[in-house]
Amino acid sequence: MIKGIWSELVGLFVDDEFLAIAIVALVMGVGVLRYLEIVDPVVAGAGLVIGLPAILIAGVVRTLRRIP
Repeated sequence: MIKGIWSELVGLFVDDEFLAIAIVALVMGVGVLRYLEIVDPVVAGAGLVIGLPAILIAGVVRTLRRIP
């Protein structure tokens, strides 16, 4: 019973696993690069501005391909 409640609760926030994992990976990657001062803040911001819409588009394309 608790497992079912937990899965429903997680399902409210994570509908598409690819989308959630890709966004977390991008944000963590940019955050680590910025924390280690490997990239400029402007480059990190540009990475997010370009990367997040690209992930969204890829998720939409994946979803559309699954629809018969």
